Amino acid sequence: MRNPRMARPTLAAWWGAAALGLAGCSDDKMQQAPMEMMGAGAGNDAKAPSPQPTAGSTSTTQPSAAGSPTMPAKSGTGGSSGTSSAGVSGGGVSGSATAGTAGMSSNPMPTMPTMPTMPTMPPATGPVDGDPSKPMVTVPNVPCGAPTVSAASTPAANIVKITNRDVFVSYPCAHEGAAVTFYLAIHGTLQAGQKIPFTLSNFPIHKKTDSDNFIVVAPQAIGTQWGNGDNGADLPHLYDVINWVYTTFGQKFSIRGMWASGGSWGSAYLYTFACDPMLQERLTGIRMIVGRGCPPCSTRLSCIVGEQELEEGGGMPLSDAQKEMKIMAANVDTYAKMHGCDARTGPVNLGPVRAWTWPNCDKGWAHSYYLGPGEHADRWDDPMYVDHMTKEMKATDR
Repeated sequence: MRNPRMARPTLAAWWGAAALGLAGCSDDKMQQAPMEMMGAGAGNDAKAPSPQPTAGSTSTTQPSAAGSPTMPAKSGTGGSSGTSSAGVSGGGVSGSATAGTAGMSSNPMPTMPTMPTMPTMPPATGPVDGDPSKPMVTVPNVPCGAPTVSAASTPAANIVKITNRDVFVSYPCAHEGAAVTFYLAIHGTLQAGQKIPFTLSNFPIHKKTDSDNFIVVAPQAIGTQWGNGDNGADLPHLYDVINWVYTTFGQKFSIRGMWASGGSWGSAYLYTFACDPMLQERLTGIRMIVGRGCPPCSTRLSCIVGEQELEEGGGMPLSDAQKEMKIMAANVDTYAKMHGCDARTGPVNLGPVRAWTWPNCDKGWAHSYYLGPGEHADRWDDPMYVDHMTKEMKATDR
């Protein structure tokens, strides 16, 4: 049996607390950085610095973003393999990487440094909450279950040191063998002290830790933006965070999928990071919010894009024709067709959010486009939207 669920957080004072942070240049639009990166048209072409390998590091060239992507061969489960070579030692990353501060060119995708191999995942068998005859999964000094997070603070008990940085971690109260989904939150331009609470309050996926078996992890860039002025330290840190999750939980839980979500600058950074060849056996889906659309490697990823209407319309609601242009510019349709989805349907009202979906995709795939009603840093915390988003991500577990 599960442990009793922890008290749910309240977000009644969210915007007041967030506004204090935003006054200190908390998110991207407030610092104007992403607006300088935004391309013409859909407004989802923000560009983050591209991580580049240093001399002596191993790299793999990514395919060009130009032209039509090609669909990789699919297995019977409709996705990439859930296994990779075992053999992780320690938690560090060999070699180093540097990241420039110039904008990323749309052609071609940059090269990437090598990520350590991850442990092989056991198959998912038995009850979804694991084998009741086996112990509950525990991490020393980190409680299981859904923590209470506000826009101003995060429980100290859910902070883990990885590469000498504080990383938020929550995991379900479940027995060994439980099938779980790993969710990695890549924050936008935020000051110290805001990166974790703002990101989790903006989209409170941590509330689903226990009820829907999520491992939720929120790391922090060394500066206000991932890969910007970091002296090459951010990319290895993300490798270490992912490595820590699979090393800590991989032989206890059955990790059936990995999602990464990026907001604004975080979305722009994720546009490149998601295509890292070292993630191709792990990452199954991406959630791109107020940033870029689907990257070229979405041939192997479920891709969900979210934008804010008043931001996209310059303070005015979008016409139906403008909405259509935004949806198509996000490039979700391209990859939905590759993954066997039916033609787009919608919009459906999810509280204040409008949702367009590509239904009946092949097993293991999901594609959708969401349009919030507001501006750049506004919340995506409506319960109907969060529930719908949760189910969509869980449907891609493999």
